[in-house]
Amino acid sequence: MDRDAAIELCREKTLKDTTVRHLISVEGVMRALADRFGEDQALWGLTGLFHDLDQDHTGDDAENHATLAAGWLREAGVDERIVNGVLAHAKPEYRTDLMSTAVVHADAVAGLLVAAALVRPERAEGMKVSSVKKKLKEKAFAPGVNRAEVLDVEDSIGLPLDEFLAVSIEGLQRVAPEIGLGR
Repeated sequence: MDRDAAIELCREKTLKDTTVRHLISVEGVMRALADRFGEDQALWGLTGLFHDLDQDHTGDDAENHATLAAGWLREAGVDERIVNGVLAHAKPEYRTDLMSTAVVHADAVAGLLVAAALVRPERAEGMKVSSVKKKLKEKAFAPGVNRAEVLDVEDSIGLPLDEFLAVSIEGLQRVAPEIGLGR
């Protein structure tokens, strides 16, 4: 599936524009991580793009979250590796490779980065690792972000925190104009 068709599917299945923006932010982080690891950008990007496809429908229903999306994606003929990555972000038993583990961290860090960008006059432009680390330490800032999923990135996928944040910032900056975070 190409990116245009994928975005169309996201717009069709989600109920809120904020969800689409979140999906695109995680896609940006995943594409940058794929670059860093020498992996397939399109595959990783689509995994990020689809990871919360059913969030508006499943809400706090952890049992069905990602499972509903997996069904939709299979119906659409999406690569099974992407389906596994979507399931992995919500269900640990599907974290079977680097991509399906990385999407967990990309989801968490994207939430933090978007929140940080929203409080900056220049939005995502010029964002620095040091300022993101300060926001990460402020528990009251973006309280919905699972900080453990950001902080344990080195043990999980082998990237030191500073490098992970730098790569993630770059990924967000790539999609920033598309999600209203560019200048």
